[in-house]
Order: sequence, then structure tokens, then C-alpha cells
Amino acid sequence: MRIDYKLLSAASKTFGFPLSEAQAELLDGFFALVTEANEKFNLTALTDADSFTVKHLVDSLAGERFFPLNAKACDIGAGAGFPCVPLAVVRPDVDFIALDSTEKKIVFVNSAVRELGIDNVHGKCARAEDCSDLSALFDVVCARAVASLPVLLELSFPLLKKGGFFVAYKTDISEAETARNALKTLSGVLKDLFSFSLPNGDSRCIMCFEKQKDTPKAYPRRYSLIKKNPL
Repeated sequence: MRIDYKLLSAASKTFGFPLSEAQAELLDGFFALVTEANEKFNLTALTDADSFTVKHLVDSLAGERFFPLNAKACDIGAGAGFPCVPLAVVRPDVDFIALDSTEKKIVFVNSAVRELGIDNVHGKCARAEDCSDLSALFDVVCARAVASLPVLLELSFPLLKKGGFFVAYKTDISEAETARNALKTLSGVLKDLFSFSLPNGDSRCIMCFEKQKDTPKAYPRRYSLIKKNPL
């Protein structure tokens, strides 16, 4: 096993769930597929096992607590499959859509989960703001290292059921202040917050927002407008 199973197992226990050796083997297999594909096209800058374990796997798994039993979830800007693939390994009850606008990344995700036998991740190549077919479909939407919080709230809330949760992986809570107007406009509220440190000492924060009312039909706007004039 190339990834650090002891480190990963210890981290998962601090997050409140056990990690089986079989699950660790799947995560190790995913690491192997990512690094192999990375030789052909850029998926991640983290290709050594230690950095991959800490900054991709541990970081992704930290959000496990925010996914209700048997939830239907969407990972927007999923890239090479973070956090959805690690989460899917430890939460086989949760069904994930991996959403990304870069086709080669979604092709990789679909190929990797098929090869590893992970049947609760399904990749879709699209932009979140264009997915009217997914409106109000999910119990949880998550995003990691994608965009600013106000932008992410506008992209994610239309995809959530009323009462659903948006889980934002961030470095710290500093962006929360910038999201006040977006939350008011979209009828959202900060429901929970989890601050922690990675094994290397880096600080991380996961914010969980609840959608309290149906999203106004005006949202999401075109991405050019969202980016130019965030809520």
C-alpha cells in the first residue's frame, strides 16, 4: 500500500468514523489511477503518496459527517474526484454525481470508479449553472477548492432540495462574512461549522449551509454575471 494507512485511519477516527483496510485499499487504488493518468494530462499537482494522503484524502474525508444516511449528493467542480470519490468509498449509502465542465476529468472519474468497482459515483460533464435538469434534486451539494463562497452558494442552492445542505470546503471561516447577502437572497443559513487541522498542521474549515426556501427562479445566473457581480 502506497498511501499511509495508519495516518489515514487515525484521521478518520478523529472525524468520527472508522476506516476499514478494504476501504484504504480502494483509496490506494484510486491514488494509483490518479498518478498514472497524471502522466498523460494534469489532474493534480500532488503526486507523492504522503501529500496525496494528507491534502486530498484526509481533507476530503473530513466532510463525511455532513452527509445524511442514504443522501443523494452532487460534487460541483469535482475535478479528478475530490471530495466525492473518497467520500463514496467510506459512505457507500450515499449516491454522488461528480459534476465538472472539463470532459477529460469526468472521463477519468468514470473510468476510475468503474475499474475500482465504486458504483455510487457517476460523472457528468457540465457546468452547474447549466444543469436545470438537476434542479432541487439533491440532499447535499459539496464543493472543494472551486470558487469564492458567494459564487458557490449561487451555483449550489438551485441544485438542492428545500432543507438540503451545501457543504463548502475552505481554508478558514473568513469567507463567511462575504456570503451574507448571498445567503439572504437565496434563503440560506449557516447551519454547522467544522474547523480542523490536517496532519501536516494546515488549517481547514468546512461550512454547512441549509437551504430554507425554494430558490428564486432568477438563479443561477449566467456564470459570466455570477463571476462579475457575485451576490
